[in-house]
Amino acid sequence: MRKDSRFLNDTFLNRALKVLGVLILAFALLFVLTLFAPFWRAIALALRNVLVPVLLAWLLSIIMFPLIRYLENKGIGPRGVTVVFVYVALLVIVYGFFRFLTPLVFEQVKTFFDQDYPRLVDYFQNQLRDNFVFGVAAYDYLAAALDEAGIIGMTVESVVDTLASFVPTTLYGIVMVVAILPILLLFYLLDYERVNQALGSVVPKRYVGPSRELISNLNVTVGAYIRGQLFLMITIGIVSAMVYRLLGLEYYLIFGLIVGLLNVIPYFGSLIAMIPIAIYVAITGDANVGVLAIVFVNVGLQFIEGSIFQPIIMGRQLKIHPLLIIVSILFFGSLFGIFGIVFASPIAATLRALYLFYRDRKRLEPSQASLADEAEAA
Repeated sequence: MRKDSRFLNDTFLNRALKVLGVLILAFALLFVLTLFAPFWRAIALALRNVLVPVLLAWLLSIIMFPLIRYLENKGIGPRGVTVVFVYVALLVIVYGFFRFLTPLVFEQVKTFFDQDYPRLVDYFQNQLRDNFVFGVAAYDYLAAALDEAGIIGMTVESVVDTLASFVPTTLYGIVMVVAILPILLLFYLLDYERVNQALGSVVPKRYVGPSRELISNLNVTVGAYIRGQLFLMITIGIVSAMVYRLLGLEYYLIFGLIVGLLNVIPYFGSLIAMIPIAIYVAITGDANVGVLAIVFVNVGLQFIEGSIFQPIIMGRQLKIHPLLIIVSILFFGSLFGIFGIVFASPIAATLRALYLFYRDRKRLEPSQASLADEAEAA
């Protein structure tokens, strides 16, 4: 008997009705959930207040635990002693930063807004318009187009919203981060292995081994990125501040801090930081250094970092080609904005670790199946 070859046969219609029914139920569920939007916003806020200190404790733990493990391998112990030692060392570093460096930075910021900020505002409002290379009419047209498009306002708003999403907005959230985070991190470091095993126990038994291996690989990958990136940010920031000081720039600490912070963007951080510094030097003529000197310094720092430090510190640990990192910055930056740009490299490294883990597991399945068949035959 020949099968019904019609396009709209009974089998096709039954499947189509099932799919349509599932879609209708899904949309109905979404509609019902939207009716309780305030409730879900409250749940999301509560989850954020809990997850922020937990995620911060996890990130700090994967930074600090290798040092604790190193001290234990050198015979310094028990675990409580090494944790206290690392805690005290971290507190000394933080205290030294706020005791000696922060007042100098604040003093430079105050001086900048008292002296140079009005000059910059006057330049952009008056002098730049009068001396615009294409004429006053072209300047007014471009200014009106930018104002109408709202590009600057949308960019600033996007930056503020991204930063605000990570900052607690309630007293409870602030207390959770400031007061609970050190305690949470302390217990996490004391029972680092036990906590990770407890997290792995949530997975079904048949996947416990692979899940622990995957979590370990992800901790190594993310930890390597964060430690390497912190080292690069601090090193490049200090070196740039020293060079700016030698050039005679008045706000060398602020500029060094800008370069260090923007260095979180791989391969482009120093070049992006160069733009506001070069504009400032071009307008004010600070210390009689030319714009070319600033360009030369930042391009040199970016070349040294991209050619030497990035391949050694980041490339060998993350094992990702620079082209893939650049593509990741463009892709995740377009999806998640500043957050995507900053975390493009660890996201790419995490996806690579997941892919390699999946590939290795698929390769092991035939051999495990053959071993099982041999065991049954025996």
